[in-house]
Amino acid sequence: MKRIIVKNLLIITGASSGIGLACIETFLSKENLHILAISRNVSEITIQNNNLYKLNCNVTDYNQLETTLKEYLSNFKIIGLINAAGVVSLGDFPSNHLDSQKMINVNISGLTNCIELILPVMRKQMYGTIINLSSLADRYPRPNNIVYAATKSYVKSISDSLRLQNAKYNIRVVNIAPALIETPMLTKQFGIKDNLINVNDFVKIIKFIFDQPQNICIRDIVIAPTNYEG
Repeated sequence: MKRIIVKNLLIITGASSGIGLACIETFLSKENLHILAISRNVSEITIQNNNLYKLNCNVTDYNQLETTLKEYLSNFKIIGLINAAGVVSLGDFPSNHLDSQKMINVNISGLTNCIELILPVMRKQMYGTIINLSSLADRYPRPNNIVYAATKSYVKSISDSLRLQNAKYNIRVVNIAPALIETPMLTKQFGIKDNLINVNDFVKIIKFIFDQPQNICIRDIVIAPTNYEG
């Protein structure tokens, strides 16, 4: 009898930099795991590995995402989705409509699109893990991040609801709320360089959560520097 080899696939969005890129580097160490890296800028992903697939796609475009994902959803066991794609803009509200709309499109619509397309496959498998990256702002908003905090509150809320809805399908849904992680979003966009958590240390926590037995779900976790007073 011919042995059927099941190919496990982990899908990572926002994969060309920051947390998403660090997730690729960390999770490639797992045996029998293939990774699908989704980004609008996959050319920036210089990692080469036979188990790594790169998909140039905008997660806010549902039709494009549906078309490009189809092959992977049909040929792999989708064991995980890490929604790391996200954008942030700070300032008074209202100020820049385009910035606000971009945060809504990426942080809300992009995340929702990915879940809508991948969740039905996980249900059929009766197996899967969805890890959503929100922010400490999902519970502690500030006057200068009104729209951003609102989008991250959505991430936490949909994570909580999906977890309840899909527990019977053996699907874990995790909300991770980080603060001050050393990524280009902070160091380059905002010039913040002090008292940051190393992105690789942070991703080790993501992997720890993912690697727990399937009957253990670390539902919601906040990660921040020890000396952060926010």
